[in-house]
Amino acid sequence: MKAAVSKLKLLKKRRILVISAGGIQSGIQALYIGTKDDEWEIFSKAFFPYPQKVANLIEQLNETQDPVKLCDLGWLDYKITMLFLESAKTTLAQVPKSIADPHYVILNKPTLWKGATGENLQQSSWNLTIGDELYVAQSLKLPVITDFLRHNILAGGSGILPAFPGSLSIAKKTNGVNIFVNIGLVSRMTIINKDSSQLLIESDTGPGTVIIDKCAKNANCPEGFDRDGKLTSQGAANAECLQILSEDLWLNKSAPKQASPEIFTHLLSHPCLEPLSSVDKLATITALTAKSIYDFYRREYKEAAEPQALWISGGGANNLALIDFLSASFDSIPVKSVEELGIPADMKIPLTLGLTTDAFISGKKVPWESGNHPFMEPLGRWVIP
Repeated sequence: MKAAVSKLKLLKKRRILVISAGGIQSGIQALYIGTKDDEWEIFSKAFFPYPQKVANLIEQLNETQDPVKLCDLGWLDYKITMLFLESAKTTLAQVPKSIADPHYVILNKPTLWKGATGENLQQSSWNLTIGDELYVAQSLKLPVITDFLRHNILAGGSGILPAFPGSLSIAKKTNGVNIFVNIGLVSRMTIINKDSSQLLIESDTGPGTVIIDKCAKNANCPEGFDRDGKLTSQGAANAECLQILSEDLWLNKSAPKQASPEIFTHLLSHPCLEPLSSVDKLATITALTAKSIYDFYRREYKEAAEPQALWISGGGANNLALIDFLSASFDSIPVKSVEELGIPADMKIPLTLGLTTDAFISGKKVPWESGNHPFMEPLGRWVIP
């Protein structure tokens, strides 16, 4: 293993295939990139939505913890592994043969569960993932690095994906201080001063699309989510209810903090929402995501310089009503899509993970929670075919 990784370190240019599993709406994302020093280029990308049975099982395990048959769990493991390979082949088929051979693969597997274990759920944390990384490595005949969350947990951290210095590499396409918010099921904010190469803030802020999607389902959206925010735009956010929901204890915790999607679902049953029409309820919940992002920024950002822009990525970037709420909240700070930086809106997380991992291979320091076990190599687990 050390020999294979050492060979990667000697390369001045590297081609990296990133395969990353997102939330139920995100599916499997594949991104093929090239790196040289601090420069990077996106060669191709592919997206594979989860088949309905896969999405149902993941939702069942993530949100309800209802029992799942062992045969269904085995089928899910097999199906996810096949989706990994299908996304890899599709992504590589889009580029010329001269660059269609990656040097290694980054694999971020779906997390079925992450939380406390042991008596009274206090002793330790652990996570359960799905998909066979060894089969991927052997099928592609490439080294694979994976298990980022678990490796962080073993090192004493809380189980997060490494994002720095990859996020700094992305911020180099900007000037001054910039805010990056990825709106997936949960919203996560990164604030970087490009001029000083400083990471100022890195934290979850609150709900992303998780309760918006659930509210849209309750409103009988045909697709199960509010495409482009069209239904939201037909309603009006209730200011009083919005203020009540924004006073949730977790939303007002200090940074840094980490959230799992299910901790926000109780907000949907708050009494203040009951008298509202379905579209007004959806507008209020969508406004809550925007307000929680802005309130977090206003409370946590302490620098004198006003940020140059708020850059949005993730599934929430497609919700035009949500973008309108954000634009109204941030007012003088322009709200833009990361697509203006040459990054597909749904590929910010895979790109950040890819650039961070490659920086680590190049010998750069990756800030990491070492906890009580600083001897752990701070990134992930290598699988060599």
